[in-house]
Amino acid sequence: MTQFPDDDKPLIEFLRQHRGHVPPSAPDLESHIMQAVASAPPQGRRKMWLLPSAIVASLLVTWAGYRVLVPNTASTASTNTAELEAFLATNWDSVVGETPPSSNSQEAETDWLLSEN
Repeated sequence: MTQFPDDDKPLIEFLRQHRGHVPPSAPDLESHIMQAVASAPPQGRRKMWLLPSAIVASLLVTWAGYRVLVPNTASTASTNTAELEAFLATNWDSVVGETPPSSNSQEAETDWLLSEN
C-alpha cells in the first residue's frame, strides 16, 4: 500500500473520524434483483429492427446520391465519339480535297480545337 506523506496525517485522521457507515444489506436483495430482471422486458430486442433498417436506408441514400451526382458516362462517351467521328470525316474530306459544301478548313480547325478541350 502506498504510504502517504506526513503532511496528510491530519486529513487522514479527519476522514477516519467522519467516515460514513455502510448500511447493512438486505438478506433477500439478490432475489429481489433477480425477480426484477426476470420481469423486465428485454431492452435490446425492441431496437434491433433499427439496425438493418438504418443500413438499408443508408445504402439507398448512397446509391441515389451516386446516381444523381455522377454523370452518365455512356451518353457522354457516345456524344464524344459522334463528335470525333464527324471531325475525322470533315478533316479527311478536306485533306483528300472533297470538301463538303457546309464545311471549310477554318471550321475543321475549330472543331479540332474544341475536341482537344
